[in-house]
Amino acid sequence: MYRILIVDDEPFIVGGLASLCADAEHLELEIYTAASSAQAMEWLRRVKIDIVLSDIKMPGLNGLMLQKEIEKQWPHCKVIFLTGYDDFDYIQEAFRAGSVDYILKTEGNDTVLLALERTLQLLDEERAMDSVLERAAEQTKKALPYLQKQYLMDLLEGDSVALKDLKRWFAEVEMELRFDRPCMLLICRVDQFRENTPTSRSLYLYMIQNVVEELLSPSISLMHLEYDRSKIVWLLQVKHDSSLEEDSKEQVQERAMRFIHGTLEQIQQVCKTLDHLKISLAAASEWVDWGQLPYSFERLKLLLSSGLGIGEESLLTGNPQQQTANEKDKPERMQLSEKRLNMLRSCLDNGEREDFDYTLSHMLSTSFRAEQTDHLFNMMLYYRLVSLYLPYISSIETYSARENGHLVDLDKLTRHDGHGSWNEAADYLQELTAVIFSTQEKGKDEQQHEVIKKVKLLIDEHLSGDLSLTHIGEAVGHNPSYLSRLYKQVTGEGLSEAINSARLGKAKQLLQETNDKVHEIAAAVGFVSPPYFYRFFKKATGITPQEYREMINT
Repeated sequence: MYRILIVDDEPFIVGGLASLCADAEHLELEIYTAASSAQAMEWLRRVKIDIVLSDIKMPGLNGLMLQKEIEKQWPHCKVIFLTGYDDFDYIQEAFRAGSVDYILKTEGNDTVLLALERTLQLLDEERAMDSVLERAAEQTKKALPYLQKQYLMDLLEGDSVALKDLKRWFAEVEMELRFDRPCMLLICRVDQFRENTPTSRSLYLYMIQNVVEELLSPSISLMHLEYDRSKIVWLLQVKHDSSLEEDSKEQVQERAMRFIHGTLEQIQQVCKTLDHLKISLAAASEWVDWGQLPYSFERLKLLLSSGLGIGEESLLTGNPQQQTANEKDKPERMQLSEKRLNMLRSCLDNGEREDFDYTLSHMLSTSFRAEQTDHLFNMMLYYRLVSLYLPYISSIETYSARENGHLVDLDKLTRHDGHGSWNEAADYLQELTAVIFSTQEKGKDEQQHEVIKKVKLLIDEHLSGDLSLTHIGEAVGHNPSYLSRLYKQVTGEGLSEAINSARLGKAKQLLQETNDKVHEIAAAVGFVSPPYFYRFFKKATGITPQEYREMINT
């Protein structure tokens, strides 16, 4: 729906044009009126206008001057001028000022409607081919490398949303790897920068990326991600080679693994020769599915940050079978990552219960497996989740109030040892989640119904006044478009339909209970012109206002 502002210093013309536009339902226009340029400017400051239908000759700020102000505020707005002066020079100036069309006042309603239809078609075409959308598409293309890197980090950190629908996400960010093939990881750490400035570090990391990709790309597909200032991680996949189809998948993967491990020393030597860079490399020794990637990443980081990994120019390959029991438990700690906790916080903020439950269940199920071996981990996880919940619990009216049958007890909440077992503690956290989301939903429903109540009261009390979406939005403190959608969502009835229904009901009441003239009743229920009221009433009831009065009083 587009918004039109009708401007003329003759009220009769304004009313007639407003009625004409309202009757032309196929145009789907939201109508605003102004009896002067000053009133028009007030509307233009309050709401985005798409079309201005204006008299070209008005006292004070004439149509051409108004058009210049329109261009400053709403540059995409289209202006149609009405004039009783068949003056070529004047009209020529209007076109130079950017007017889309002009109409002589003597040309009649059909000409006005044709001009509006042309203008709406032009707006539709501009919206479809909007340069803003084209620029957005271009910017999205330019942003693809960033989006890919962000998605890679989400995968490495075990983001549940990133892992949910790999096929769709890989297509959306145009990943160079395959979602349906396993991958392996390679991490590089720069042990010593020859120069340690932000610019030089970036150049060194760029050089290392080029070396690795040059040496591995003949048989490996790869994507990289920089992290921790001095580290790069690559995700590697075997390139498809039709000449190797007689080999089994395992044979192809084993050969690729040998190639990667065998090339590590050459990568290290080339970097040292080119720019005296000392680097350490750690490569995984297993191909993993995407769901297992976060665990492989944690194991490989641990390999590079303990034992031999802390020395300079290390060359390591990760073998899970050779890890200590403590090292095997280390990937579980990723469940405490800020990434996951921030994801849960975001879900709480946005009321996204399904994603919250999915992530929380995954975190808690990991803890079930670790219960017998890592009590400290479970306790850390419990209190991190409690700290996440506290701000939301404080919004519940009282801590002793029951929500959906669950008691929010602060003493129980803040004592990990107050639960009989970790399973009981985990169950309690999940029940608490239900309380929080239930309370949020209840608060949302209450606020929505409070807004709807205010809107209905405003309609009832201001039937003879301004009931435009803009005015109603300003009165209740909400964006007009959002308010219209909310009203429809909650009541099942469009806001415009509700206003018309209220006006019709009041008009019927006045026709039945008073002796007011029809034009007085029209004004009392907010119609700018009696003819428009007649057409509205007859369309709604099938009879004229006078016929309705006579029928009721007989």
